[in-house]
Amino acid sequence: MRERRRSGHLGWFGPSRFLLIIVLVGSLALIAAGVYRLYRNFGGPDPVQAADQQMRMAPAFNLPDLDGGMHTLAKFLGDKPLLLEFMDPTCPHCVQMAPILTRLHAAYGTKVRFLTVAFETRNDPRRVRRFVERHTHSWPYLMGNMDVARAYRVDGVPSFFLIGSDGRIRGFLEGSATYEAMSRGLEAVLAGR
Repeated sequence: MRERRRSGHLGWFGPSRFLLIIVLVGSLALIAAGVYRLYRNFGGPDPVQAADQQMRMAPAFNLPDLDGGMHTLAKFLGDKPLLLEFMDPTCPHCVQMAPILTRLHAAYGTKVRFLTVAFETRNDPRRVRRFVERHTHSWPYLMGNMDVARAYRVDGVPSFFLIGSDGRIRGFLEGSATYEAMSRGLEAVLAGR
């Protein structure tokens, strides 16, 4: 009988399967981190980062709409809470969130104001307008700048701020979210106004 040679074979934990296990464990860790971030920022306990955003006054701004007319934050505050989105029409996660925001607006548009601040690399409102038309968004879109991004400490898009009718930030989320998570956040803000 011939003797079997062991040429680096590790059984079930061979090099290709070991790499697969590492990728799967890493993916699960990223998913868990994303779920935790949603939980903590939209209704979960207040850790340090969420506390950094929550309950501080929303910074004022004066930004142009897609036709060049200027608008202040104060114009959108008052009797209703505000869902303020920061986005870029070329961002894949922003595109992914567009239909979720459409559904949220259909469900909450009479109780919550929606406002989007768009960052577009060429500062071209026509590109933002095409995005708005493609997704049939009927709420106002303003053109963002670095001053407003710094004021809100926006590190990435999409970023969402739930602002109470008193102008205080009640919730914060950076990245994609499910309809259900966003809905829970809106319900919490509506309950506390």
